[in-house]
Amino acid sequence: MSSMRNAVQRRVHRERAQPAAREKWGLLEKHKDYSLRAKDYNLKKAQLQRLREKARNRNPDEFAYGMMSEGSQTHGKHGARESKSLSHATVSLLKTQDAGYLRVVGERVRRQLAQTEEEANLQKGIKRVESLGGKKLIFVDSVEEQQQEKANRDEQEDDGEDDEDASRELTVEELKHMAKTMPKKQVEAEKRARKELFIARRMKEKAAESRLKKLATLKQQHADISAAEEELALQRAKMARSVGGVNKHGVKWKVRERKK
Repeated sequence: MSSMRNAVQRRVHRERAQPAAREKWGLLEKHKDYSLRAKDYNLKKAQLQRLREKARNRNPDEFAYGMMSEGSQTHGKHGARESKSLSHATVSLLKTQDAGYLRVVGERVRRQLAQTEEEANLQKGIKRVESLGGKKLIFVDSVEEQQQEKANRDEQEDDGEDDEDASRELTVEELKHMAKTMPKKQVEAEKRARKELFIARRMKEKAAESRLKKLATLKQQHADISAAEEELALQRAKMARSVGGVNKHGVKWKVRERKK
């Protein structure tokens, strides 16, 4: 019986057409249109959910179990809502506080920079003096006395070089025969003194390198803070309509002054 009922030709149910009175409101949405729209909406919703999960799990070091709560996932108890924009006076006050903070931090960095530069310049001066050595200035009354003093100085330098060579050879000789001619305790004491001198020299060099690195870092911080202060001052001036600028669409504008 059911097969006979199914075999009988039935009426074709056509979709309801758009009424003429509603043509001005656009096309009438059918169920197939709604299905496509709902499918597209659900796909985009799932994709956004995956992106939010990736953003939450982006850095494992910043993970906290509070991130997995329902309030964090839905942006609050009642879901995401548009953030309320602050008033012009509130934004101006916040920028004033930011300017004060940058001014305090910049002053601290400037003091550290001045102190580090002074220490670096002092270290350079000490190295320059050590490299030059002591010099003696002699005043003479005539050219003959100048030539005589120069000859005497050359003779003294030659004698000094001979003495240095002799002492250098003697030092090498002592190093070669130190174990045979000197007591064991004295040899160990000299080795310990050389080691301590080497360690002190290395620590001094490392301190100088660390000071130079700190100086470069402070200079970069000072430049960044100065740039931030200038940008913040420009933003406050734009808010006060005292200077012109370029808006987000790239259109230049300037303050129109009243003609006198």
